[in-house]
This record gives sequence, structure tokens and C-alpha cells, in this order.
Amino acid sequence: MGTGPTETRLGIIAAGGVLPRLVAEAARDAGLTPVIIAIADGLRQEWPGYCVVRLPWSKTGDVFSRLSEHGVSRVVFCGTISVRPDYRSMIPSLRTLRLMPELLRMVRGGDDSLLRAVAGLFERRGFEVVSVHSILRNVLTPLGTLTLQTPDKSDRLALQRASAAATEIGRLDIGQAVVASPDRIIAVEGIEGTRAMLERVGELRANGRIGRGEPCVLFKAFKPQQDERFDLPSIGTETIEQARAAGLRGIGLTPGRSLILEVGRVVDAADAKGLFVTGASAEEEGGAT
Repeated sequence: MGTGPTETRLGIIAAGGVLPRLVAEAARDAGLTPVIIAIADGLRQEWPGYCVVRLPWSKTGDVFSRLSEHGVSRVVFCGTISVRPDYRSMIPSLRTLRLMPELLRMVRGGDDSLLRAVAGLFERRGFEVVSVHSILRNVLTPLGTLTLQTPDKSDRLALQRASAAATEIGRLDIGQAVVASPDRIIAVEGIEGTRAMLERVGELRANGRIGRGEPCVLFKAFKPQQDERFDLPSIGTETIEQARAAGLRGIGLTPGRSLILEVGRVVDAADAKGLFVTGASAEEEGGAT
């Protein structure tokens, strides 16, 4: 027997990574009742103590009825999706089959256009789509450097170059992240994601394609056309480990439009590795202090 919508219920469309759990915990702390819709990479995660609905891609179209059954009228999207669905090669549920024309159109575009299309699906059916940072407070990157290590002049030049390139690839809906030195672009993120890009940078350094003394930084930028409710550039403690393994000096993020997950742990990890983390704007030449 279904229940009517209630403002205290929040549907969390939960893919992989730590972010969905942080959002769920923050929602509970705020007096909300999370309903977890586990998808994609999130299907492998455990949710003890939470109401959980697990939906493989073949049952994507069931999400609206399942949310309604639990009285959910507000939803938030969060988490990582490493592999997009191949709807042509699966046996869909009846509800998914009815959505198939829209789903096939959606998966052809880049991440930004896909997320806007997904949000439209929910909004046309009466659901309110909210941002991660409206639930998870104090997660937006501030302007300026958060770590003991601060960017020097060469780092600021590298941040400026990486920021400009990351903004441009974002405009083209290619990716969010770029690694650069003061004099050149080292690597651009594509569909492989930030982790794989940083692994590639580490290989380039090991093979001598990056000079030992060449200062390189990572910048993750908000896309100019991006909807601020979805897929903001983000880092966590794993990003610090990956950046250190790639031989980087630090990380810059668009202030106010990017996320630092568990900021205290991230800053402690960066300090331990001797890396800087900064909310860097082009006007501030990398946001160094």
C-alpha cells in the first residue's frame, strides 16, 4: 500500500563512491527520511539501517513508481557512474521499455546534457530535483588555500593554465579536469575520468615525458553551462592519494561551485603529502594567498 508524498522524505539516487552516504547522513541529521535508490556503481554498496531500492539499468523506468510508493516528491542525484547503460542489449522492464525512446536519446550526449535530460524526466513527472549542497552543508570549496602548503609563483601559473583549459573542455562537455605545468597542458580528462587521467600522468612522469622538476597541478572546473544541482567537480581523500602518486604539487577547484568531500580529512591528507588544495579563480591567478 503506497503512501502520499511527504516533505520529510528525500529520494537519493545513489551511484558509487562516498558522496551518497554523506548526503544520506546529512539528510538524517536534518530530520529527513532518506529513501535510497541504488543504481549503477551504487548497487554494490550496503545501506544498513536505510530504506533501499536497488534498480539495475534494465529497471530504470521503475524509479518513478518506486519513489511514489515511498511517498517521495524530492530527489537528489549523487555518486559516480563508471559505465553508462547499454539499453539496446538488455531486456528492460515494461516501464523501462516505455521510456526507451527518451533513454536512448539521453545516453548519446555528454555527461552534462545527460544529467539535464535525466532531471527533466523527473521534473516532468512532478518530482523536485535538489542539489547535493542543499542537503550536505559546508561542502562547497571556499576561495583561497586550505592547506599548510601554498601555491608559489610557478604553481599559480600552472593553475591559471589548467583552469583555462578545464573551463574550455567543460564548455565542450568533454570533462572537468586538466593537469598542467606553467608552460604546457599535460593531460585532459575525457570519458575515462579523473583517476585514469592521473594514472596516465604518473606513467608519463615515469617514462620521462614530464621533467623531474616540472611543477604540475590538477584543476577541476565547473562547466560554464552546467546546472549547479548536478555533478559539481569534487575531490576527496582518494584524489589526494592519486595526485601525490602522479607527482603533482597541488589541486585547484572552482570556488563556490565545486565540492570537497570530508574537507577536514582532505586537508589533513594533503598536509601529510605536502600538497596544496585551493579554491582558485582566474582573477586571483590560482587563488594563492
